[in-house]
Amino acid sequence: MQNLSPKSYRLPLQNKLVGLSVMIIIGIVAFVLFFYHSFSTSLEQEKKAQSKNFIESALGIIQHFHQLELSEKLTTAEAQQLAMHTLESATYGDDGYFWINDSNGKILIQPYMPNLVGLNMTNWADSTGKYIFQEFDREARKGGGWVSYTWPKLNTSEEFPKISYVAHYPAWDWLIGTGLYLDDMKSDIFWAVLSTSGVLLLGFLIFIFTIIVIINYFVHQLSELSIRDSLTNLYTKRFLKEISPALLNHNKLTDHHLTAIFIDLDHFKSINDLHGHDNGDKVLKKVAKIMRENAKQRHYCMRYGGEEFVLIGFFENEMSAVDMAETIRHQVSEVCFINDNNEFSVTLSAGVALHNNLIDDSFANTVKRADMKLYEAKTAGRNRVVV
Repeated sequence: MQNLSPKSYRLPLQNKLVGLSVMIIIGIVAFVLFFYHSFSTSLEQEKKAQSKNFIESALGIIQHFHQLELSEKLTTAEAQQLAMHTLESATYGDDGYFWINDSNGKILIQPYMPNLVGLNMTNWADSTGKYIFQEFDREARKGGGWVSYTWPKLNTSEEFPKISYVAHYPAWDWLIGTGLYLDDMKSDIFWAVLSTSGVLLLGFLIFIFTIIVIINYFVHQLSELSIRDSLTNLYTKRFLKEISPALLNHNKLTDHHLTAIFIDLDHFKSINDLHGHDNGDKVLKKVAKIMRENAKQRHYCMRYGGEEFVLIGFFENEMSAVDMAETIRHQVSEVCFINDNNEFSVTLSAGVALHNNLIDDSFANTVKRADMKLYEAKTAGRNRVVV
């Protein structure tokens, strides 16, 4: 039979903590998704701004050589040739480069596809059918802008989605551009976000996990305090109400019988009156200890109130439950208590009731029937077990 031990039973506060933990995890996931979206958008904008800055730098280089032309230090052909040579060698990153077209659509420089240099590409369309060089010309002459298209990567013939920022240099009527492959940009952004947030996220998760463990510990301690009797350390009547549904569900899965043993100390008021409440407390603690020592893993020992105790659990049959009650009764009667060199002993009475689905609509009714059997034991002379 599967045991239903106290350790396997989650207290209501702990159930709420589990729910809180799930909410925190959902919150972390939502935060990560939001952080990824926000940070990736920011990095995407940064990369675009970087490309635009590269074009502005390229325009500055062209302007430098144009000034040398205007000062007649270089001829027009020499200035343009030096400008093109400088930008052709000015690659950056893994596959970043500048390209230049003239106003007629002829490619002047294309570092990674030199076979295109000198060709007129005005009527050339990419894999989507877009006449990209016409788009370049239109955006550049409007003051500069972005154009999306497809273009082969280095050493491949397959075209990939790409965006390029293009600008116009009016003095030489050149179109200058540089671009970003979208898949490479997304990959770079992903790894940048991952590396940037990885350590922070790990630290955050460790922090949250630590907090949850600490909270769970204190919640468990508080829950234990709320369901444990401070004198005997047995469970309280409140715990019986909380665990009853779990006991009834478990009762459906086992061939053992859910049973209540109601115990009451005989003439306990006289013990307090004759020997004092301190000695009365010692008696209660000793009875609780005997109950715990005899209880099995699937049994719960409770101080129901005052000198009343309840042991609930699963027994093979009625006789095994009676044997348990008799053992506790006998061991308690054998204990000798001392007060100012005066010895005294105590006895108890007990009532036993097995849960019956036909007559018990709740486990509280089973406990009431055990209490009634206890009353029968009292009226029959005490110091006995009645079932």
